[in-house]
Amino acid sequence: AFVEEWVESVEAPDNYTVVIHLKKPNPRFHHSFRMWGGSQGQIVAKHIWEGKDPTTFKNFPPVETGPYKLYGVYPELNMFVWERREDYWAKDLGYFPAPKYVIWRYAPPPDIDLADFVKGMVDAPLPHLFSWDMIKSAMALTPNVTIAPFLDPCPLGISTFNLEKYPLNIREVRWAIALCLNKEKLSELYPMAERADISPYPWPIPKYGSFDKYVPMAEKALKRIKEELGFTYEYNPEKAAKILDDLNFIDRDRDGIRETPNGTKLSFELMSRPQTVVQEYYIAADLAEELKKIGIDASVRTVDPAMWHEFGALGQYDIAIGSLCTGAWLPGDIIYMLDNFHSKWYVPIGTRAIGGGVHGANPRYQNPELDAIVDQLWTIGPDDPKADELYEQGIYIIMKDMLSAPAVEKMFVQTFSTAYWTGWPSEDNMYHVPYIWWPEIIFVLFQIKPVAAPPPVTIEYVGTWFTGTVEAFTGVDGKSYGPFAKGEYAIIPKEDADRLVEQGLASYTAPMATEITEALSQLSELTDKMSR
Repeated sequence: AFVEEWVESVEAPDNYTVVIHLKKPNPRFHHSFRMWGGSQGQIVAKHIWEGKDPTTFKNFPPVETGPYKLYGVYPELNMFVWERREDYWAKDLGYFPAPKYVIWRYAPPPDIDLADFVKGMVDAPLPHLFSWDMIKSAMALTPNVTIAPFLDPCPLGISTFNLEKYPLNIREVRWAIALCLNKEKLSELYPMAERADISPYPWPIPKYGSFDKYVPMAEKALKRIKEELGFTYEYNPEKAAKILDDLNFIDRDRDGIRETPNGTKLSFELMSRPQTVVQEYYIAADLAEELKKIGIDASVRTVDPAMWHEFGALGQYDIAIGSLCTGAWLPGDIIYMLDNFHSKWYVPIGTRAIGGGVHGANPRYQNPELDAIVDQLWTIGPDDPKADELYEQGIYIIMKDMLSAPAVEKMFVQTFSTAYWTGWPSEDNMYHVPYIWWPEIIFVLFQIKPVAAPPPVTIEYVGTWFTGTVEAFTGVDGKSYGPFAKGEYAIIPKEDADRLVEQGLASYTAPMATEITEALSQLSELTDKMSR
């Protein structure tokens, strides 16, 4: 869809140049090739792809431009292994990773993950599952821990609502639900880091400094919304209940659950990934309880992460709880967020959306006014004199219509083991994004170095005479010695000899022959008699 909308033609005049001709102006088009931008038109190797059907060709094993090639896939181990290319093209430019092999594996249950990390069997666990409690346990069990807390670009909360479903198509109902997000409590309960900030604005945007220029626009939008609707983005269940009362969504049969004006129960299902993906499930569970307090029959449906995206694309959900991800965070331009709510992405429930929405959950939203704003913004640069007015109105529309409701800013603590490798990103040296699932992890692999091997231990050996019976023992060099009888001689590690001498079981001087010992004794007695 992206290529069809924007690209007229493409040519490669030489081996190092690609010229892309656009159908219409797009000063942001170059951002399409950043990070995961390949999904919008990836440049691939001609000798591999030419003549292939891109809808069926697998490119396996993959041929790409990175410093690693696929070594093997091991389904029985949930593991795949990459081997370093010794002929990597950027090696002469100073970019060459120290690890010869990089192994990715499916994360095991938390207790096994923790044990493997402490033993040094895992260098970098996935922070989605490696909770703050696990990190603290690891630090108590081994000194080989480096942590790199990093604010994720996707806040957590209500990703979006399904506007094709009644009464979620009513703006005030969505606001009432959002007002039941106990953000302060959720911030304190956040399980993946020592702390998590509260999300201040109802938009799918992280608290990144690159968005500071839009904050005055967000504040102005919230002020307008308060003046026009009387709503403030806060935890306020009393206000939420009043909104529903005013809509005539009341408990008519006195069973504790509100009914809509047509008599149906006010009931919503909150779709979340499972509890093992703990950074979002706890929000769904808490919100369900809060909604019940104001008379909404709310339940949580947990689904596999892949199915979360599938149901979100098909519109088979009521309220999607999860990450509030859009493409805006990478270039720091909210046009990418606004575009996710463009009517071009609308499809009816049951038809798979091919784009738009929040983290793949399509809200089935349509607003011609927002469409016009987005269409105009795409054709002008972010610094164009007309841009700020368009940005401001777009922010106002998506906030007023309550399309997303973040609760907390997602902080991940990427944890690294220093048992075998050093030079990882850390709190004190966050030289790069530390996340192991981002493509940029390659720049971390360029930086880490193997831990220096300890100097070899020098063991001194000495000749030793045994003055008593000594049972067999293992020396400090790991070898077996003995048993020894009194008077025997052996060469053993000095550290072991010192111990035996101290115990009176050995000596560094040879014992005298029996005849000499007896003669000396007789001489001593004779000398003693003569002295009398």
